[in-house]
Formats: sequence, C-alpha cells, structure tokens
Amino acid sequence: MARPLAEKCRRCAKLSVTEAKEKDCWAGQVCHVRRHGYRNRDRYNKQKKKQYAIATGKIIPEITVAVPATPAAILHLYRVRVDAPLHAIAAELWIGQQQVAKVEPVHCLGWTGMQVKQYSREVLKGFSGQLEDVVLDRFETTVELNPNQCPIRPCPLHPE
Repeated sequence: MARPLAEKCRRCAKLSVTEAKEKDCWAGQVCHVRRHGYRNRDRYNKQKKKQYAIATGKIIPEITVAVPATPAAILHLYRVRVDAPLHAIAAELWIGQQQVAKVEPVHCLGWTGMQVKQYSREVLKGFSGQLEDVVLDRFETTVELNPNQCPIRPCPLHPE
C-alpha cells in the first residue's frame, strides 16, 4: 500500500523553490525529490499503469480520434489549504487547446462564502456570453495556488 501524502509537503510543492527553502523543515535534496514527486504524481501514476499493462499483456491498442473542441472553464483559487480562507480568485475559458477568455485574479479578503459563489456564477455567465448556444453551469476543474503566488499588486502578502 502506498504511503499517505504528507499535507505540509503537498502544500510546500505549490511554492517556488526559494520560498520552500526559507521554511524551517527544508531538508535539501530530500525536499527537492519529494516536491518533484508531488508535482508530477499524476504523470508517474499513468506511466506505472502503462508499464503494468505491458507487463501483464493487457496492452490496449492506441487509435487516433479527433478531439472535440468543447468549452471548459477553469477556476484558480489562491489559498493555503482547502479549509483556509480564500485569498484571491481567477478563471480561464478554454475551447479545445486554445484559451479564449480570462478573468484576472481578484482579492477575496472579507468575502463570505455566498459572495464567492455569486462571483463564480457571474464569471460562468460571462463565459457563457462568449460562447454561442452553450451555457456553462460549472467549472470543469479547480486549480489551487499558494497565496504567495498572487499576482495582484498591491497585495497584503506583498508589502511594497
């Protein structure tokens, strides 16, 4: 059975290398390897599954299929943990492999959960307005980013 994920290492993997090195728990090469593993976990798991399929003779033939150009909205949340307060929010609209629209990050300091949901709905309405005959009712995926990577200036985390 696989070892459970260390929550503090998972959060640290989101930080830049210089920010991670400033932490008290930094352990040099061990941390470099661990951060790389956390960031590339999905890719490694896919490779392992493919190697297992080859080894057991369960190779599935690959075929080429045209990829449909369906719209997908992606929500970016700047927060430390899932249960931590939201620092900022941003969004992107993609159709196939091309980015069509983007909502720049906005600070959410002092917002209630209901205000965040309402803002998200407004973003989806705006994205739906960019599309013809398509109404987006949810975000396809959510990306969590560390608040230290917040690009908004001025920012309470980045005093000038």
